[in-house]
Amino acid sequence: MKKLLVVCCLVGVLCLKSNAAAPNLVNLGLVSQLVEVKYISEAWLAKVVSDTARAKVPRDSALMYYNDIRIQLDRIICQLTADMVEHNSVRIYRRLNTFYSRHRFSDTSGAAQSVLPYILAFNDLQKSFKSAINPDKSEQRFELLTSATILSIVNTGWTVLKGIKEQRGKKVDGIVELLNNLRLNAAGDLSKIKK
Repeated sequence: MKKLLVVCCLVGVLCLKSNAAAPNLVNLGLVSQLVEVKYISEAWLAKVVSDTARAKVPRDSALMYYNDIRIQLDRIICQLTADMVEHNSVRIYRRLNTFYSRHRFSDTSGAAQSVLPYILAFNDLQKSFKSAINPDKSEQRFELLTSATILSIVNTGWTVLKGIKEQRGKKVDGIVELLNNLRLNAAGDLSKIKK
């Protein structure tokens, strides 16, 4: 719960720096890195799709890149939640969170064998994210968070907090709720956001 509040504060700080391209964020663990991938990816796609000056081909490429990252992220989160529910334990989440509180998604060294498949999957996700969506490679700067996105973040944060509060005593269900809220939105949903 405390980490979730820290992540919400982190998103608030990110809102204040919304005119900069992808700031270097402090690594707080697994959830903070998932939040970073989620909001940068969604903001990037929303910007590309809403830019009417772009040709259709770059928009189609952007949708392809976004959907590739979305599939990878959903694959990891769905498998992680299935494993936690099957074993009725949050041990694997704790191990991943401990590992990622000291490492980034791009790091694979020093991972325990029990979480190595997840570490490798997160590494692949990071490679796709950095090669396709990384705003540092873009010549254009874009606002990471528009006012509509900020409202979406607040709504998601409130939903997560409310869901965790309702799931008191059910650790697995609370973590599953949190992870499901960190999945990327459908590309069609992002194009409906009005600025």
